[in-house]
Amino acid sequence: MSEVAPTGGGPNRLFIVLLLGLGGLLIIGLVGLLAFVFVIQPMMRPAAAAPTPTRVVVTVATPTRAPTATPTLTPSPTNTLAPTATFVVQPPAGGAVTPAVTVTATPGQATVTPTPTAGMPNTGIGENLLLLAGGIVLVLIIYTARRARTGTAI
Repeated sequence: MSEVAPTGGGPNRLFIVLLLGLGGLLIIGLVGLLAFVFVIQPMMRPAAAAPTPTRVVVTVATPTRAPTATPTLTPSPTNTLAPTATFVVQPPAGGAVTPAVTVTATPGQATVTPTPTAGMPNTGIGENLLLLAGGIVLVLIIYTARRARTGTAI
């Protein structure tokens, strides 16, 4: 009797399909990255202007100067400020100091009400939609994993 090979691939078929799909996605991403680096990015850079030669003429002349007398520093008198009177605070003879101002306040008298400046800030709805999309993706992953476990087609 000859043995018959099982058909269908068994439970590893889904793993191999997912592996090939992710590998293909990785290759597509690398090709796109290389295309950007070597094709698109060089087109975005401005072309460098070609340098043009410029003739520069330098003349060197050594003029002769007559020696001049070096000035000498002569000290000048400085203005000295006259001493000024300073105020000295001395404690009173009794020794104890009592404050001259008394503050009295009644409770509940001052109430502060906040005033809105320009209404609600413009925060947008992006965060809420991102959370909703993330939840939907997670539900789809769970649904697909359960269907793959039971072996029924989607």
